[in-house]
Amino acid sequence: MRSILSNMVLVIRSSAVVRSAACIAAGVVAGLVLGACGSDAAGSDPGRPTIVATTSIWADITANVACDGLAAVETIIPLGGDPHSFEPSLRDRETMENATLIVANGLMLEESLDDTIRAVENDGVTVLRVGDELDPLPFADRDADDGDDDGTDDDADHHADDGHDHGDRDPHIWFDPGRVSAAVPVIADSLADAGLDRGALDACATAFQAELAQLDGDVEAIVAPLPVEQRVLVTNHDSLGYFADRYGFEVLGTVIPSSSSLAETNTADLDELADRIARTGVPAIFAETQHSTGDIEAVADRVGDIEVVTLLTGTLGEPGSDAATYLGWLRQNAQTIVDALTTSGGM
Repeated sequence: MRSILSNMVLVIRSSAVVRSAACIAAGVVAGLVLGACGSDAAGSDPGRPTIVATTSIWADITANVACDGLAAVETIIPLGGDPHSFEPSLRDRETMENATLIVANGLMLEESLDDTIRAVENDGVTVLRVGDELDPLPFADRDADDGDDDGTDDDADHHADDGHDHGDRDPHIWFDPGRVSAAVPVIADSLADAGLDRGALDACATAFQAELAQLDGDVEAIVAPLPVEQRVLVTNHDSLGYFADRYGFEVLGTVIPSSSSLAETNTADLDELADRIARTGVPAIFAETQHSTGDIEAVADRVGDIEVVTLLTGTLGEPGSDAATYLGWLRQNAQTIVDALTTSGGM
């Protein structure tokens, strides 16, 4: 897939650059997260379909597929919101009921929103669960050796027992731009079924896939100077598996032993994780902007002499920031991760 994406950059880079320049001029209208050029507030043009995405990340991706104002794209979960715990208001439900299409991540990411999504779907609203279409990673494919002598994987056990089970599939697929690129034609097909112009969608999709190919190369270049032995991640909850898989990192452990931020920690787990971090010599561990940092700070206190670095994981950044679009968001996170893990000059 990477070679195909790289070739696409050479063929259509010029069109992507033109569209990217146009996107810079796009803004936020009436509190909506508008992820690409031409998107504006729903209702401003009654002739356009209204597409509702659950997260700001999927709203931006969808708006890039429906570029140049093909649809009005809205977001249900606000900037900074946690996709796992967000509970919709009556107004949110009404917004979803009036949508032409709902673009959701699926894989139980939006666990507190799922009942409402299913209810409006039962009432006839079309729902695309993107994650189901993108070869989601089984947790077992990347669980790290826990360092114990019993031959078991403590993280895998936690995934089964945390009470917020996502099955064996990781929902955080947007950390892999290759899978996001694979999602582009899936979204385009759903938008075409919703009545958008097929030819225009194909042009938007092709241009955006070229930008995603460039993004993938940019992240590889950001990561390249970091030695393999220093590519070790400890996170607040299990959210960076796709990033680790694509760019050659190891997930050593997570403070919340689950892919769901709603799971709970206990003292024994925190002590064990702190011991593993101390043995490895990891210079930094990663918190998330949309979650409390209390538990991860407690782990840092146990380890001592370690930095807690905050990432944007399930949400884009504020308008005007480097992370206000998916492309900028992933570049920023990659740079933050690499800078934090090189701070101490090695482990």
